[in-house]
Amino acid sequence: MSERFYNAFTEIDYEGINVETLQKTGLTGGFLTFNQARTMGGFVPKGTKSVARLTRLVGERLSEKGLTEEWVKYPVFHISQISFENNEGTQQ
Repeated sequence: MSERFYNAFTEIDYEGINVETLQKTGLTGGFLTFNQARTMGGFVPKGTKSVARLTRLVGERLSEKGLTEEWVKYPVFHISQISFENNEGTQQ
């Protein structure tokens, strides 16, 4: 069975350089951004460091050098770093 690296919010597998970046973490499975964790009802405990910074193409623009791609890097956390609380206020 192959390792799977996916966004736990969208359930979409990461591709390309992002897979290579995540492989270096030694972790497999789901990853989330800070805001995605909040949207899912979880939180990143204070002081928790992201496991990787992934890259995403945000667009292209025309410059003197021609058409250039614009990329952004964003931190992600492994699903095991996210804390979720149930209705009684205890962590799951």
